[in-house]
Amino acid sequence: MSARSRRPRPSLERRGTGIGAGLGLALALLASATAAQTCDPVLTEGSQVVRIIYNPFAVGPSPGALDLGLENRGEAPCDLRLSFTDAADVEATDITLGGVGIRFRPRESSGVQAADVQKGVFQYLLAPGVRGVAQLDAVVVHEAVADAGEYGVDLRLLVKDVDGRILIAPIPVRLTLQSTPRAQLNLAGAAGAFGAGSSVEVIDFGEAATGATRRIYVQVRANALSTLSIKSEHGGVMHRVEQVENATVVPYGLELDGQSVDLSAPWEREVDPPRTLAGVSLPMIFTLGEIKGQMGGRYEDVITLDVYPK
Repeated sequence: MSARSRRPRPSLERRGTGIGAGLGLALALLASATAAQTCDPVLTEGSQVVRIIYNPFAVGPSPGALDLGLENRGEAPCDLRLSFTDAADVEATDITLGGVGIRFRPRESSGVQAADVQKGVFQYLLAPGVRGVAQLDAVVVHEAVADAGEYGVDLRLLVKDVDGRILIAPIPVRLTLQSTPRAQLNLAGAAGAFGAGSSVEVIDFGEAATGATRRIYVQVRANALSTLSIKSEHGGVMHRVEQVENATVVPYGLELDGQSVDLSAPWEREVDPPRTLAGVSLPMIFTLGEIKGQMGGRYEDVITLDVYPK
């Protein structure tokens, strides 16, 4: 009895060994198949510099371009999530440089899409074995008259999967805004506007009379300390348009913002308007000198005004 009861035991142990081996083989095959179907994104370009050349008085400033080269060396598609943080590892969705508001947006037809729910997160799909370029633009969303100069911030671009796992080491991105020195002027009441180019406006005294005055306003806006220059073609007098021998002249005086302007030579003064689109408005007053004994006719002078940043 005892001998017969021991015989089946080796058989049971062998079957147990067979089941264990079969299970081990199945697990190994499953693990191998899973590893073959992974997303493996690789950065093909290093750190990035994104530069915005900013003219505070232009309509629709040009964006700064970010082109991120990636390659998927895995056998499964990469459904990537791109986002930015600052040096303190805080999400950087809205960035301010020199008072100018900046935000990253997908470039049109780039294949990058803004995430539906998460602000400042972008989706990029990369097929297996494919190289691609994720294209974003840093765009100005809030304009301001930034002082001339360069402003910058260091960011980190994160590349994650849909579960939030970081797939590539954070990528350094330097975002800069170059505010170019600009200055513009306009004559109040003139047909042209700021930045419309050169124009000729007429200050008409009509019938000449001693001490007659006319007033205009010189509007100046700039993002830097600037120089306003005034030059008279005839040195501060009006010449008779119809030229004759021994022609007479009509003197006049000019005052800008309460300051007398000597028109016998080119005249300059510094202006430093507030950093706004309206700038500053300076009154300019013309006063006719003595009208006595001049020939009849029409008299004129041409005054050239210019402004340029220092």
